[in-house]
Amino acid sequence: MLKRKYFVIAIILVIVISGGVLVWQYQQKPKEKPEEISVKATTENMVLIPAGVFLMGRENREGWSPMAAPEMFNDELPAHEVYVDAFYIDKYEVTNRQFKEFVDNTGYVTDAEREGASEVMISVDQATTLIQGTDIGWKWMEGAAWDTPDGPSSNISEIMDHPVVHVTWNDANAYAKWAGKRLPTEAEWEKAARGGTNTNWFWGDNLDSSGKYANIYGEHRKDYIYPAEVLDGFYGIAPVGSFQPNQFGLYDTAGNVFEWVADWYQYDYFNNSPRDNPQGPATGTEKVIKGGTWHLCECYIRPANRQPGERNHGLGFRLALDAE
Repeated sequence: MLKRKYFVIAIILVIVISGGVLVWQYQQKPKEKPEEISVKATTENMVLIPAGVFLMGRENREGWSPMAAPEMFNDELPAHEVYVDAFYIDKYEVTNRQFKEFVDNTGYVTDAEREGASEVMISVDQATTLIQGTDIGWKWMEGAAWDTPDGPSSNISEIMDHPVVHVTWNDANAYAKWAGKRLPTEAEWEKAARGGTNTNWFWGDNLDSSGKYANIYGEHRKDYIYPAEVLDGFYGIAPVGSFQPNQFGLYDTAGNVFEWVADWYQYDYFNNSPRDNPQGPATGTEKVIKGGTWHLCECYIRPANRQPGERNHGLGFRLALDAE
C-alpha cells in the first residue's frame, strides 16, 4: 500500500514538473510582433505589370512645366534603360480603411503616434512654413497622425477611402509585411506609373486636360492661373480612384499623395545603377518617394521625379507582389 502511495506521488510530481517546463518554454519563446501577424496576400485590386525594358529617368523634353527649373531635378538624370521582372502592383494607394484594419488587428502604433506629432498642410494664416505662391503651408502639429490627419480635433470617419498619410517608411513596411506583400522598388514603381509611355506624364508631354488625371495644387495657386482644364476640383486629398487611370489601369500615380518605395535615396544613383532589376543603394539615410502630391505643382507628379521622403500630410504608399 505504501509503495502504491509513493508511486502515485511520483506520477503527480512528474506531471507538475513537466507542466512547469512547458510553461517556461512557452514564456521563453520570442513573442510575435504585431506586424508579423499577416493576412494571406491576394492579387485582388492589383495589376500585373509585364516583364520588360523601359526608359527610366528624365529625358530633355519641352512642355513639362511652364514654371520648371530643370536643375532642381537633376537626380533624375541620366535617362537609362532598365529591365524589370514581371510583378503585381496595387491599383490604388492604401486607404485609411485598409490601414485601420491593420491597426485594429495588430495593435500597431505608428511613428507619428509614438512621437506625438507630424507635419500638417494648413491655410497660410496658420502655417509656419509657406509654399511660395499659394494660400497653404506647413505646420508641425502635436496630435497629428494617420487617424487625425488634420490635427488632434480631426478624424477619418468621413475619409475612409482617402489614402492614408502621416506614415513613415517603417509604418508602410510594417503594413506590407502584415499584408503579405512588399513595397515596390523605385524602378518597378516608375515603370508601372508610366503605363507603357515615355512622355512627361502618362497622358502626354503637356498639361492639357491634366485635371482628369491628377490632383495638384491648382486650386491653391495664387501667383499663376492654370487653364480650367488643369484644375482637378479637389481642395485637398481626393478619395482613391477619383481620376482616370493610366494605361496599365493604375490610379493616382500622378499627384494626390507621394508614395514610399523600397529603395534608399542617393542623388546620383542613376550614374551607376544596374540595368536589371535595380534595388537602389545598399545603404542610406532616407528612402525614395515617388508620384507627387496634391499640394505641389505638375513638376513633381512626373513618373521620373524622385526625392527623399519624410512623413507628412501628403505621403502614403501602395504595395507590390512578386509574380509567380
